Amino acid sequence: MNRIRTALQKMCRAMPGGWATMAAALGMSVDGLENRIYERKGQEPSIDLAMQMQRSSGLTAFAEAVAAESGGVFVPVDGDDAANSEDLMALYMKLAADVGRLAQEWQAATADGEICKREAAELDSIRQEICRTATRFNALSLRLFRREQ
Repeated sequence: MNRIRTALQKMCRAMPGGWATMAAALGMSVDGLENRIYERKGQEPSIDLAMQMQRSSGLTAFAEAVAAESGGVFVPVDGDDAANSEDLMALYMKLAADVGRLAQEWQAATADGEICKREAAELDSIRQEICRTATRFNALSLRLFRREQ
């Protein structure tokens, strides 16, 4: 099962009332929704449909799946407008700790001259977390310190 389909299913399950509620929110029958998600009868979900499902469910599962399919990660950067320099420092410390953890995991993974599937998955998980944290750090830095021009 591909990531996009899994994300669409997840968003349906996240709705109170599940698939029936999602179908109603989209103005279609459950069968119609299932036909699109499971690509039956020549149907497939459109990007607009997936975005409507994302808004209705309150999840970012579709954006996350598209980013993962593209070799990246989705990082929401809109956040609490009440964030402050202490929040920024906490992100910086987390970023430094994550980079340290990556170095340790990489050293352990390469000690035997080969990175196995489990080790590769762990290294990638840490990489994704570093990417998310760095992106949040930059977004918060701009929000807190950017001068309006």
